[in-house]
Amino acid sequence: MQKERFRYFIKVPELAQFYNEITDYRTAEDVGVDRPQKNEILHNIPPTPQQEEFIEKLMQFAQSGDATILGRDKLSETEEKAKMLIATDYARKMALDMRLIDPDLYEDHSDNKASHCAATIAEYYRKYDAQKGTQFVFSDLGTFQPGQWNVYSEIKRKLVEDYGIPASEIRFIQECKTDKARKAVIDAMNEGKVRVLFGSTSMLGTGVNAQRRAVAVHHLDTPWVRHEVA
Repeated sequence: MQKERFRYFIKVPELAQFYNEITDYRTAEDVGVDRPQKNEILHNIPPTPQQEEFIEKLMQFAQSGDATILGRDKLSETEEKAKMLIATDYARKMALDMRLIDPDLYEDHSDNKASHCAATIAEYYRKYDAQKGTQFVFSDLGTFQPGQWNVYSEIKRKLVEDYGIPASEIRFIQECKTDKARKAVIDAMNEGKVRVLFGSTSMLGTGVNAQRRAVAVHHLDTPWVRHEVA
């Protein structure tokens, strides 16, 4: 079934004013919804040498449109029109892990996002071990793919090998192929038997009531859709 959506809006202030004239709405603050305060921490991770080199290539590609700079074939006529979108996609992958660009060309690095994320997860794991505190890890890129290199499995490997966290306490929501399996993981999170749960926006963003022992939510990339753990 074909779906359509707005590509862009013009005269947004006027649109907002018109909307206010025909609607009566209340925000969570207006009605006094009791919600916990968010303690947001933004981690500034300097680029690795490989990332710095690739950033230069992206800038050259954005200026020239020469896709061979990125190691791919020349852009088609259709791709030429989406040049900046292609550059943005490469930038998102590069920022998460260079191996998303090419797992055979690039290697692990102690200062990449996977390494920093694993260290942070392990820190919270130890800090709230007595309470069996749980953590959610969100990423729409590098999701779990059996038999293929992916960011989820890489961070799990680091947690197990470098920090001694039991593999049985780390799960991927993509592994749950049935509602029964999904419910079992959610129950295990609430009981503290599973301590770290990875997932994407679409699969973990809503309708997952596994927050009973949650102490942290980690976002590895910037999702296209806003979501909350509920």
